[in-house]
Amino acid sequence: MGAAWSPSPYRNYDKTPWPLPLVSYEGKSIYFRGISFGYKFLNSDHDELSAVVSLLGNQFDHTDTTNPQLRLLSDRKLSGLGGVAWRHHDSWGIVQVTAQKEITGHGGGDSFDANYSYPWVHGNWRFVPTVGATYMTGELNNYYYGVSDSEALRSGLPSYRPGGGTLPYVGIVASYKFTSKWSVSGGARYTALPSAVQDSPMVNGKRAESYFVALGYTF
Repeated sequence: MGAAWSPSPYRNYDKTPWPLPLVSYEGKSIYFRGISFGYKFLNSDHDELSAVVSLLGNQFDHTDTTNPQLRLLSDRKLSGLGGVAWRHHDSWGIVQVTAQKEITGHGGGDSFDANYSYPWVHGNWRFVPTVGATYMTGELNNYYYGVSDSEALRSGLPSYRPGGGTLPYVGIVASYKFTSKWSVSGGARYTALPSAVQDSPMVNGKRAESYFVALGYTF
């Protein structure tokens, strides 16, 4: 069980922490990793190729902002993504590449992610620093950060339709196992927003941050 918190780039937006049931499962063909579910087509000593479905954590609820113009906009819901993922692990670290398409009817669009991580274990501690980048196409950016003509008319904001953009990020996850079954973990990620997002009249910021803490039990 854990909790996640991510200050929103939207203007005058109140983002409260989310309580989250965090389940991880690694099977021969099926896995659950955080907010991703996958089925492995290939699973060798060093490489894994899988079909994957995951959750895109962006959302906008007009009742959570104190900005009078943004309160007149439509909500943006959480989106589901589906696609393929390739993962290679070796003594020098882990490389993962994912290509996914929005599948929940929120304008379509695609997301491409590539990252590198290096797990490091010291006693009961485990650290996993990660560096990577995500490219989101204009359809996804438009759903979350665009302002339609009808929204512009009722809110007074300028209409805006962003294009695609790349979001580089760095992050780290740390965990401590204090018994053979129980552990505590936490993590943080810093993401730089592309100009397509920064230029939106909904946004006031150049970066996004996210944090989580969790208490885990291993069966």
